[in-house]
Formats: sequence, C-alpha cells, structure tokens
Amino acid sequence: MTRTKGKRHLRYIAKASILTLAMLMATALYSQTAYAAETTETDEEAPVITEFVTTANLNLRRGPATSYYRIALLPRGTVVVVTNFDPYGFSAVSVNNMSGFVSSEFIRPIDNTTQPETTTSTTQRNGNIEKLPWRDMRQIMPTGTRIHVYDVRTSRTFYIRNFSNGNHADVEPINAQDTETLRAIYGGRWSWDARPVLVTFNGRTFAAAINGMPHGGSTISGNNFNGHICLHFYRSTTHNGNRRYEATMQAAVREAFNSAR
Repeated sequence: MTRTKGKRHLRYIAKASILTLAMLMATALYSQTAYAAETTETDEEAPVITEFVTTANLNLRRGPATSYYRIALLPRGTVVVVTNFDPYGFSAVSVNNMSGFVSSEFIRPIDNTTQPETTTSTTQRNGNIEKLPWRDMRQIMPTGTRIHVYDVRTSRTFYIRNFSNGNHADVEPINAQDTETLRAIYGGRWSWDARPVLVTFNGRTFAAAINGMPHGGSTISGNNFNGHICLHFYRSTTHNGNRRYEATMQAAVREAFNSAR
C-alpha cells in the first residue's frame, strides 16, 4: 500500500513539474510576442524629405537635360516635391500640377530643424590667408568678379569668374587656357573631387575649395568649358543639401587655410 501511494505521489510531482514548465514557456513566448508587437508599433523610420525649394530662377523641363523643352520658369523660392532625386544631374519633381525635371544644383531640401547661423563673424587669418564665412564672402565678391585661383597641391594658377552667389559661388574658367589648366590639375580628366585652392581678388587671398566637373549652365562662350564648377568657402553649402559632399568641401577649405607658408 505504501509503495502504491509513493508511486502516485511521484507521478503527481512529475505532472506538476511538466505543467509548471509549460506555463513558464507559454509566458516567455507571450512576452516575446508582445515585445515584438510593441516594438513594431512604436519604432518609426526617419521621415524622408521630399519638399525642396529652388535657390534660383529655374527651368522646369520635360526631360533630364538642358536639351529638353522648357515647361515653365520656376521663380527662386518655389517649393517643389521631388519624386526622384539625382544629386549630380536633374531631379524629377512635381509643382503646381506640373511634372518635369530641374537641375539638382539649384534646389535644396526644406529642413525645419536646421538652426540659423549666428550673425557674429570673425575673420580667421593664417599669414596672408583669410578664412571668411560664405555669408560675408558673398558681400565682398559680387557676381562678375575676376578671381585668381592657386591650386594648393600643384601650384598651378588660372582665372575664373562667378556668375551666381547662391549657397556657394558658381564659377567658370575665363578662357580656353584657364580651362586647360583646370583639367591638368585634375590629371587630364573632369572630376567631382574637392580640391583646396587659394583665391585672390581685390588684393585679398581667401581659403576655398573647388570641384572639377562641368555641369549646369554657363555664361562664357569660347572657353571650351560646357557648364560651370562650384567654388566653396567656409560654411558654404551645396544647392541640394548633400551633407557628405559639403563635408569634403569644408575639409578642402581647411587644407587651403593651413597651407600658408
């Protein structure tokens, strides 16, 4: 009799242990499922900025090139919705019930989180080289300025002229020889790479950076250069908000500033 009771007691303990283990596993599974559901519901992707604003009077075209027919002229400050962004060419946009393409060089994203720049500015000097914020440079370098450019890495020099002072300066080689020098600086090819340069006009020299890729519009004929290049200064930005590219330009500006002999 005692043995029978003992066996029953052991079976009861075994059943109770199995039941307890099953309950624990079910509780753990429910907790994991609930956590996964909560995470899925609360985690949100960063919003994608699709609204851009034009930084100049800009042609809205039927296709992604200047050869396409112009649909409309968008005034500076027009808000457009970008449906396909190309940082180095033309972006597809829609605006005022129209769809077309605009040069990405002259649009920038609308970002309400951007903090305004302080109004105080101090010129930094290293020998005869000045590093001046772009908001101040654009006041002393009006469009049409003839600018002497010294390439820090090769010591080659050439001349450019600015025709637009937007988020940075849009510039062109003045003649065919200047174009040839610019191309030689980049090893005989055109490139988006940032290069440190010193620019001089009106007896003052400033740290700056350029790229070497013809793009967008131009105003000078006969210089063998189809388009323009970008000239950046301290705290200048791109037209399209490409922060990574802006960082490479600012690094080149610093290299130019530190090149004083």
